[in-house]
Amino acid sequence: MAALATAEACDTNAALLASGDLRVLQPTFLIYGQCRAFSGSIVTLKVFEDNVLVRELLEIRGEGRVLVIDGGGSMRCALVGGNLGQLAQNMGWAGILLNGCIRDVDEINACDIGVRALASNPLKSNKKGIGEKHVPVYIAGTWIRDGEWLYADSDGILVSKSELSI
Repeated sequence: MAALATAEACDTNAALLASGDLRVLQPTFLIYGQCRAFSGSIVTLKVFEDNVLVRELLEIRGEGRVLVIDGGGSMRCALVGGNLGQLAQNMGWAGILLNGCIRDVDEINACDIGVRALASNPLKSNKKGIGEKHVPVYIAGTWIRDGEWLYADSDGILVSKSELSI
């Protein structure tokens, strides 16, 4: 899939921005992974300091989708590490947006996916399997829903109700 420049998408979709069908996430995420620009249909997950469901979803064929994880903004532990980054790459996920922390930064940076997260933290998460899949999540100032589209590049992150054309 050809990359869609987020700045250009904003410039050419003023009506979608005005209606809320295209939203710009607040610039709070750091860039990780080999793919600085990525996009795909969204799969949502809501967890807190527990990454069992993260692994469950990443074990499913990604087919170019983006996993959006609302980790509650917790900075106390990491929800994605090098093993999950490699799993996401192997299973064909385009990227991960994480409202929380990663770890194993060097390993994730070697993966051929895009990752956006708040920070890194070496502490691993709990393993209780608590959370919700495919639910609306509120991240960086906007609601994000399963099946919407995410576009990320060095300028920022957009969420659209439908796929944008290049």
